[in-house]
Amino acid sequence: MGNSKKFKRKKIWTGNDYALRQTYLQRPPSEQTIKHLTKQRQEATNKPSFVKIAEEDEITEDPEIDESSCKLESIKENHDDLDGREEEKTKPVACIECVKPVRVFKGEEINRGDHIKFHGRIYDHHAIVVNVTISEKKDHKVVVELVNASNTTAGAVYACMRPFASKAKLLSETKKLNLKKIKVMVYKYSDTIKHSLPEEIIQRAVTAKSNPDFHYNLFSNNCEHFTTWCVTGERLSLQIRKIRMIVQLFANRGFQGIGDEALRNTIECEKGMLCKPCFERNRKLLSVAKQPIKSKHDVKIGDIITYKHYRCWHSAVILEIESHERSLECKIAHYAFRGFHRDRKIREETLGIPFDGRVKVTDFSNTDYTVYDPEEVVERARSKLGEKRYDHFSNDSSHFSRWCKLKLYRNRNSLQ
Repeated sequence: MGNSKKFKRKKIWTGNDYALRQTYLQRPPSEQTIKHLTKQRQEATNKPSFVKIAEEDEITEDPEIDESSCKLESIKENHDDLDGREEEKTKPVACIECVKPVRVFKGEEINRGDHIKFHGRIYDHHAIVVNVTISEKKDHKVVVELVNASNTTAGAVYACMRPFASKAKLLSETKKLNLKKIKVMVYKYSDTIKHSLPEEIIQRAVTAKSNPDFHYNLFSNNCEHFTTWCVTGERLSLQIRKIRMIVQLFANRGFQGIGDEALRNTIECEKGMLCKPCFERNRKLLSVAKQPIKSKHDVKIGDIITYKHYRCWHSAVILEIESHERSLECKIAHYAFRGFHRDRKIREETLGIPFDGRVKVTDFSNTDYTVYDPEEVVERARSKLGEKRYDHFSNDSSHFSRWCKLKLYRNRNSLQ
């Protein structure tokens, strides 16, 4: 018999917030799923999470782990150089579906070393959490100590008066937050992204704060660049990348381009905003046939429909159907637009569907996707009514609809 390979093990703390079985994943996980997986990992005997690390002489085979998704991908482009003037170089990619902002409502959901985001009307602000103190009386009130690229009002005015001055600097701040009134997100990093330990993140942020050479730049060294550098060691801004992508889509095809998920998926991958496993999963999902509705037999409860809304494609879930001679009157659940300065909310509303083919239904019948029963789809949709967690490109109407319809993991038998 030949000599067998000896298997060695090293135990290290991954530092990441959650992990998924990439091979069977059908759709991006929801906020609730990420919260559950994060809490599960944190409560696992209150010890660091450990993973098996392959040695040079070791062969690893695990059907639930896609090795290609466990590395940061490299591409030859500087994505945060808006003018394209800097020299091109290879840099790691932070996938927008492997790094998820999750809204928090209780102080216990914020931890030391977290990458935190404050929602703004024009732009979002990012910071590193150094310490957290939760109110003993109300768990939605919390005091956080932060390190962030910010400025005082007087400092901002002074900087604006000097054209070549830095518009912000690294500061330590203490903020009192009411999580019921202010929209606060904590970024959760999957095991596909390089991630430092909480104490290392804090140390990096605090040490950088004392560096007088920090120079703020809106496009290449803003508050998000700083926080992602503290967490991963790389300066990245998904906010800037999204702005670039929206401008490109709108310039090429107007609002229709912004609402075209397949085109968006391709550009996100090309611009380094998606890793290859996420791109391929989305590409397959978006290639599922959409059939025009031309009779009452073409759609049933629990189906996902797609239609034009303000010149953009919009998705919804069918809850109830009332048939008429030339149309259907349906109860739908969807993320409803409520104005430019108000959060979108999942609502149950009535939609008329004429039999002219303008409204389409997504047909999963001839695919290997594992779906919920129609009644369960409706139940899941109604369980979300009133939710206000809309986020462009990561938790919009199509994400909500697919969450209602598709199970997180594909049935393994369908792969055989």
